[in-house]
Amino acid sequence: MKKLNKSLAPESLSAYLRDNPNDTWDQLRNNGREVYDDVKKQLRVDQHGLCAYCEIDLVEGNGVGLDDFRVEHFYPKSPHNPPPNRNLEWNNLLGVCTGGNSKGICVSERFSSPDHSCDVPKGNHDWTNLILNPLVDIPTFPRLFQFDDSTGEMQVDMASCPPGLISKASESISRLRLNSCARLLRDRKAVIDGLRAQVQDSLSAGEEMDALMTDLAKAHLPNLDNQSWPAFFTCIRWFFGPAAEQLLTAIAYDG
Repeated sequence: MKKLNKSLAPESLSAYLRDNPNDTWDQLRNNGREVYDDVKKQLRVDQHGLCAYCEIDLVEGNGVGLDDFRVEHFYPKSPHNPPPNRNLEWNNLLGVCTGGNSKGICVSERFSSPDHSCDVPKGNHDWTNLILNPLVDIPTFPRLFQFDDSTGEMQVDMASCPPGLISKASESISRLRLNSCARLLRDRKAVIDGLRAQVQDSLSAGEEMDALMTDLAKAHLPNLDNQSWPAFFTCIRWFFGPAAEQLLTAIAYDG
């Protein structure tokens, strides 16, 4: 999980909410399809193309299969008791992957049911005081998580995570199944293994460790903060350590 920022709400959503202040999310999807599409588009942009929870890339099907994307409500959208109407509240909407439970997904290996993650185990549970809200709880610096390079396991970085966030960080890993989902462990380990192989190849070619870590961090982490981030951004950030932190500081990274 990483920090997320919100742009202004899409104008179409604001207009729909003014005209239909008590509508449910299903009503918006059924009656305001263009609004729904605008919401999805803006969430992709705001989140630099990554799932708000596991950080996998939010792949578009483009007619080949279903998008690996859905809109998540951090605060439960039901019971429906406005105000505020949590169904349509812009700051309550996050873009997440389908968590392994969508059989028609465009990337078939992402279907892993019943091995689910992200908003699938969350469902309509009210975990708002238990897990990290990417919009308000996660700081830009320091990084909260570290990873086991032999398994891909995600861990709270006790050396850098602020004490007041340790419980929420740990609960986020557990409740969103960011470790107990074999699919995520496999994919994160593949990222780590690929990065390690690049480092070994560069060392074998005679490059010096500090310089190559800086060069590889620049290659894997975009140098403009408005670009899409690579899948498992925080894992990559952890792998490159100080080189990544220096790069992110230099580009004024803010989520």
